[in-house]
Amino acid sequence: MSAFQTDLQTYLPDLARFARVLKRNEDDAHDLVQDCVERALRKRSLFQDGTSLKSWLFTLMRNIFISQKRRVALDRRYVASLDDDMHRVQRASQVNNVFLKETVRALRELPARERQAIVALGILDGSQHDFARATREPVGTIKSRLCRGRAHLRNLLGMDMSALVTA
Repeated sequence: MSAFQTDLQTYLPDLARFARVLKRNEDDAHDLVQDCVERALRKRSLFQDGTSLKSWLFTLMRNIFISQKRRVALDRRYVASLDDDMHRVQRASQVNNVFLKETVRALRELPARERQAIVALGILDGSQHDFARATREPVGTIKSRLCRGRAHLRNLLGMDMSALVTA
């Protein structure tokens, strides 16, 4: 064991006391001491022989503590900004609102089985195999019903496929 490590061990009780003053919690203080010792061992080359190791360790600990406080404050601000963004939900524009109402009206005009396939598979994002099992019909029948329902819905909404491809 080097002289640096031996001296470091002699200051552990002092570091623990200082950490308890800073953190005011035994577990957090223990973590701070560990962080300080770990950084001191990693940054050993930055310590200048002939200077006070105790002062250097206390400065390291204080800097770690301040960095942790800043990081926690930054995290809180970030979470608060996310929370604020969630409360600022933009209402649908009138065009989207009208299109939604037209789509719901057109869905009601579809045959019941096509409407059921579009709602279960297209809107609720269900599995074709699960839907086929639930309705006791072949998967191919479900797929063709969904395809016919989508085409029928596009016709009811007056949507031209060539316009959709170029959009």
